[in-house]
Amino acid sequence: MTTIQTRMRQIADLEGFDIIVTRDDEPVDPTINGVLGGYPFGRKLKHSKTVADWSHDRFEATYPGYSCRVLLEDGTVAAPQTSLRTVRETYEED
Repeated sequence: MTTIQTRMRQIADLEGFDIIVTRDDEPVDPTINGVLGGYPFGRKLKHSKTVADWSHDRFEATYPGYSCRVLLEDGTVAAPQTSLRTVRETYEED
């Protein structure tokens, strides 16, 4: 069984940004085991897509009943209309 924390790390490694998993708009305990199945994507979503696109088309479609908050590198929540390029750039090293 895989914990939510492990799945979050897998998504971050592929997509290039961190997330917080939520349910009913409240953070879910990342140590919970076996509630999020595999992440079925082999490539990160295009830079031109938005946080809302990724959340709806990938995360919520893959994990019904759960949502997430996409984080910028400083830990703040990215606005839904933010492009994934902008989010990913906050994680790049200078």
